[in-house]
Amino acid sequence: MPKQIAYLSQGRLYLHCEGAPLKEIESEFGKDLQQRRLQIQRKQAMKNRGIQSMTMSPQMLQQQEQQAEATSPIFITSLCALPHNQLLYSLESEDMGGLFRFDVARDVETRLFHNTEFQVSYLDFDPEQNLIACTKAYKTGSINLATMNPDAIRPQDITEGDSVDLAPRWIGKQALVYQSAGVSRNDNGYIIARAPFSIEKFDPVHREVKTLAEDPKSDLLGPQMDASGLLYYIRRPYKDRQGTFNLLQALKDILFVPLRLVHAIWGFFNSFTMLFTGKPLITADTKQAMESPQKLKAWGEALSPAKLNKKHQQDTEAPSLVPKTWELVRQGIQGVPEVLATSVLAYDLAADGTVVYTNGSGVYCIDTNGQIQRVLIGKMIEAVRFIG
Repeated sequence: MPKQIAYLSQGRLYLHCEGAPLKEIESEFGKDLQQRRLQIQRKQAMKNRGIQSMTMSPQMLQQQEQQAEATSPIFITSLCALPHNQLLYSLESEDMGGLFRFDVARDVETRLFHNTEFQVSYLDFDPEQNLIACTKAYKTGSINLATMNPDAIRPQDITEGDSVDLAPRWIGKQALVYQSAGVSRNDNGYIIARAPFSIEKFDPVHREVKTLAEDPKSDLLGPQMDASGLLYYIRRPYKDRQGTFNLLQALKDILFVPLRLVHAIWGFFNSFTMLFTGKPLITADTKQAMESPQKLKAWGEALSPAKLNKKHQQDTEAPSLVPKTWELVRQGIQGVPEVLATSVLAYDLAADGTVVYTNGSGVYCIDTNGQIQRVLIGKMIEAVRFIG
């Protein structure tokens, strides 16, 4: 098994090396960007202070100044390995996206490009072609596959159309496998429905697309192929994004109306109290408990961690954040899927056939004999990759 594993947790990048402490890799560009934005916010707050002091209480002014001190979040959204102990990762912050190279041995970051037109993610590098595959997400909601040389200025689209194309991975003969789903939009151009993700193979030489696997009842995610031609992917139940009328859900919504009404009234009086006293109606601990839960960012979506029964957990020290219906499968030449593991949020495949995967709280390794061993425990793990 490769000795190094990298994973993403809430947009932060960590490097696990056997026998060494866990290391977080931070983007210098991201930190500088946060600092520049913070300075702009402070200058704007000072300009507005004179006018606001005539209409706001001192407590409200203090609260606004504290909000101005808040830094914009910077997220590392994807990574892959490069030769010579280097990493390639994508960065997102509000409407900005960029691509960066990091030298692990020297702790040096190099910016390849950044822009506000699109955001790149789902990186994969082919050393034989010296070519990076990625996705380009546009503000319209469409996501296309793209490729670029590590020294190029920006990636070039290789797929088009009103679809969501994600997770490209290089396979032999310059081809790519990826997940794809068609979308439908309303009259205003917003996406209102998505079809199930299928597994596609793209041949850039002949410009051909071939479907390798599809299931009308399942999303098929993150395809990869081993040296013998076996196809790996995550299979999860498909949920119609457009949705149909659900009587049970409607009854639940009716039952929760009083609770939501109380919460709205509490929010109004809490804001009123903060305005004149600077103090909330409830303590910080209680307020934190009422806040929305954290989201996992995976497969182009923001996911709420599943509330699963701890008694049914396979690993109580690293409880799964996705249900057992999220299965890692291997599909043979005859097309029959074989389940390798359950409760799989993300995974990676090494050249020797070793698999590393995460359930959101732990990272596990499946050796070539099919034996599963836990590698580490983490929190809110969204992606995992072999490095080196």
